[in-house]
Amino acid sequence: MYDKIKISLPSGVLSLLQKDCEDFLILKENGAPNMNAFINTLVMNFYEAFSADEESLHDEVERALFGVPEIYKKSAFDRVVKLMAKAACPAEEKNSCALAFKPTKASLRAVIHIENVLSANESLSSFYRRMFTVYSQKTKTEREKIICKENYAFLTHAAEKGVQVFLSLKNGIFFQSASVYAVAPAQDELFSYVLLYSNGKNHTIRLAKINTVSLLTEKSAIPDANRAMFDKQVLCGAQYPIYSTDYEPIKVQLTEKGKALFQKIYLYRPVPTSIEGDVYTFECSANQVLYYFERFGDNALILAPKRLGIFMRNYYYYALKKYRSIYKID
Repeated sequence: MYDKIKISLPSGVLSLLQKDCEDFLILKENGAPNMNAFINTLVMNFYEAFSADEESLHDEVERALFGVPEIYKKSAFDRVVKLMAKAACPAEEKNSCALAFKPTKASLRAVIHIENVLSANESLSSFYRRMFTVYSQKTKTEREKIICKENYAFLTHAAEKGVQVFLSLKNGIFFQSASVYAVAPAQDELFSYVLLYSNGKNHTIRLAKINTVSLLTEKSAIPDANRAMFDKQVLCGAQYPIYSTDYEPIKVQLTEKGKALFQKIYLYRPVPTSIEGDVYTFECSANQVLYYFERFGDNALILAPKRLGIFMRNYYYYALKKYRSIYKID
């Protein structure tokens, strides 16, 4: 078995890898993040795509050096590649941190491949450093798809080909047969969500929470009404499930400060279908509206439906009671 591979990484890249390990649920049995398993998964799932991009870049360099005498071409090529590697990931990084991982049996093929194709002008640590840096520059949605590469491929295949799947989740729950509508990114590209129909209900599951996926031979079957809810969910925000109870337009009255907050707070912001004066109308998940506008205080008033207005009233009422018990009003 291979010894540990040691890498020097920019502190920002290392922090992102550690956060992804936790967010994408690569955990030990005791629930602690399993960095060794995460790094091995990243290497296995990303090295081919990264190597392919590297090869394409090298081809571009060779074409750019067309006409350079053969006696100088190799040294010029190596120098250009070395300079590009240095520019992409400076060697003299002040805030560098050490990372070590031990290859597993599953990642060994990738590790051996990387060693075999490595340029003579670059160290093993430098290659991994660049690969992890390129990974860190992708959106969180893209990174989650890399870490969950096999499951993502099976799920998208099932959605495209219209076949059902057997799913097991990391919390022990499983679906014996499910029809996959789509794997859709959340607003602001934070995570990916699997939208599926099973046992007469729509389900929304974080991609990283899925443990295994098996393709079945049965054809997918999503009723039109459930498919319509999925259509609206993808449009409004994949992370917020839409239920049959979410049929009534939601009307929210905003003060001038509320309008300013609506323009400023963009994370998870619902898209209004119409604006009439200070009344904004939404046709999305009730939970999305509640989670978003609960930060507005008295600058947002839910006018309809009544049940949501009552929910928000009670939310502030019980918060007020607790604050009053601590901070007496003179």
